[in-house]
Amino acid sequence: TFGLMIFAFTTIIGWSVYGERCVEYLFGVKAILPFRILWVVAIPLGATVKLAFVWLLADTLNALMAIPNLIALVLLGPVVFRLTLNYFDREA
Repeated sequence: TFGLMIFAFTTIIGWSVYGERCVEYLFGVKAILPFRILWVVAIPLGATVKLAFVWLLADTLNALMAIPNLIALVLLGPVVFRLTLNYFDREA
């Protein structure tokens, strides 16, 4: 039980710091305080809502992260293909 508590606490702290750095990089220093407020509100919500909703939210947010990556793959695929052909033609 103690180990699980330590794991949960350090995970919350670790993701908080990581998220804060990402928010600072993307939106600037002024966005840190709203992120911290949102994070503090999200902790008790995450601990009290139904597990099915947590999984639904996690799946939805992961899908939203995949969308820009899939678009980039489609748009940059021809570039990677061309560069790969150039590389192997140069080696031959």
